[in-house]
Amino acid sequence: MSALSVHYSPGLVTVSILISICASYAALSLSDRVRAATTSGLRRFWLTGGSVAMGVGIWSMHYLGMLALELPVPVFYFWPTVLLSLLLAIAASSVALGVVGRETLPLRRLLAGGLWMGAGIGAMHYIGMSAMRSIAMEHYNPWIVALSIVAAAVFSWLALWIAFASRKTGRGQAGMRLAGSVTMGMGIAAMHYIAMAGVRFTLDPMPFSMRQTMKVDLLGESVIAIVTGLILLSALGTATLDKWRYRDLQKVHAELMEAQRALLESQEELRRSNAMLNELSVRDPLTGLYNRRHFDAALDTELRRSARNLKPISLLMIDVDCFKSLNDNYGHQRGDDCLREVAQVLERHPRRGYDVVARYGGEEFVLLLPDAGAGAAHAAAESIRQAVHALKIENHGSIVCGVVTVSIGVRSQDPHIGDDSADFVRGADAALYAAKRLGRNRVETASDVTIPA
Repeated sequence: MSALSVHYSPGLVTVSILISICASYAALSLSDRVRAATTSGLRRFWLTGGSVAMGVGIWSMHYLGMLALELPVPVFYFWPTVLLSLLLAIAASSVALGVVGRETLPLRRLLAGGLWMGAGIGAMHYIGMSAMRSIAMEHYNPWIVALSIVAAAVFSWLALWIAFASRKTGRGQAGMRLAGSVTMGMGIAAMHYIAMAGVRFTLDPMPFSMRQTMKVDLLGESVIAIVTGLILLSALGTATLDKWRYRDLQKVHAELMEAQRALLESQEELRRSNAMLNELSVRDPLTGLYNRRHFDAALDTELRRSARNLKPISLLMIDVDCFKSLNDNYGHQRGDDCLREVAQVLERHPRRGYDVVARYGGEEFVLLLPDAGAGAAHAAAESIRQAVHALKIENHGSIVCGVVTVSIGVRSQDPHIGDDSADFVRGADAALYAAKRLGRNRVETASDVTIPA
């Protein structure tokens, strides 16, 4: 049986290829919306819309390609099968968008996605061909059929890779996307026309049913092309508007983040300033030690803690001997320098992190020693006395010797809940004045003196 001669309409072939490329470009643009979707509902919306737009484009390319085939006999189409082929085109498009719309593209997903997409396009084509109703019988070359499926898969793999790679580039992203669209569109068209090259038509006098069939004329071809173009333009326009809106939101978000960063920096600067002010409010400006205000608060706290923990606590009251003579003979600047050097001795003196050293007023200093008994406190006081004497700060007005010395009173006790801190300080102060009465430059403990009431 001789084969029928066939011809192709160059115009419809060109339109079908352009529609395929445009559908691919719209799909790749919509894949950005799928990837940028912030909720699962929004992702499903863009995935569904993109699949429908691309599926309609692929389907239109296929049927325009079939309509471009001119046979010497009338051809009708069984519309339920035509509808099934459209659904297959949408399914293949969904696979493509699902693969490209993800953040990563492992090789296994690329191969599986390209295979499923190629299989979907091939099934769409051959099911669509089965919708033809005519006295012309189709005969397929199995090798060319296999080649068309392989071509669809290979072009799908290549297009998916190019589409995904275009997201990684910066300046050439538009060019890469266009290349991916052309590759995908040409791949879909190549699969179709390779498959059409493998079919041969012969006359079959057997009658066929005309039920649920339709004949597509020039008007139908125009309607398919125009409607497809409008769908693709709508999808592409919607994606573009959403992309602009997304960029605006990103810009606003970036501005908000910058404002938040500036606010956090301002809050941190304010926190540091407040901390500095708080620190300055409890520091003595001359020596840098804690002032009496801080010492009084610390003393109340440590007395209560020692009472709860049944631990001893000790207080050293330190006074610079003959300090008035130093000021009178050498000037107030020399006196200030002397106080700073004594403060440095107290700072350098080995002590624990919870010990408190402060300038109590004038030439008096205090050292609070929680968890320290009388023996440890007396040893610390003696060490400080010797360290100050070793400074050899000249003071010829001293009645003790020719250098600066200190007298130290020590008070140690095991406190009880409700003990008065003022009584504790009076005990240390009484011990200090006892040290001064006994010749200065010495250490006295409160247990050896009478504490005034």
